[in-house]
Amino acid sequence: MNKFHGLMIIALLMLVYSCNNISIFPIDKPGQALDDDRLIGKWKFEEDTNKNNFYEVYPSIYPHQYHVRFWNRGGTNPTYEANVYYSKVNDEKFLNVPYFTDPLEGHWYLFIRMLNINKEGTKMTGAVVGDESMLNLKSEKQVQDYIAQNIDKRSFYIDTVHFFKIN
Repeated sequence: MNKFHGLMIIALLMLVYSCNNISIFPIDKPGQALDDDRLIGKWKFEEDTNKNNFYEVYPSIYPHQYHVRFWNRGGTNPTYEANVYYSKVNDEKFLNVPYFTDPLEGHWYLFIRMLNINKEGTKMTGAVVGDESMLNLKSEKQVQDYIAQNIDKRSFYIDTVHFFKIN
């Protein structure tokens, strides 16, 4: 569920915010220990102004990842698809979300810190990393270390997002 919410948050934030807070590296590689199949299903982003938009999360063909599809225009147009996964930094879960880019430019990532997931896995709150220094980091290790150094700073995050499951 955390992965799904994170992806939903990132997809919407990519449309709303300028994304100078991206990284060319993820936090780390996907790992089995952080899998959470409660993410599978349809989700809504509380802050979305079009209440018919939604996200679908499926198992990915890649191990320990989830495939997310965002439907906009009132839930009729699939506009964003990506595989997301969790990482841990200082015992906190983060969602690695690929940022919309030209495939020739390589992969970029946004990160969402999972703040709260209810017991049933039907609601989730996350904080989107907003630090513009992320783009200057040169490795997964640097990304992980930088997040660890700034994890408790409010100024490190650009927004808080909320998701709820609709099926």
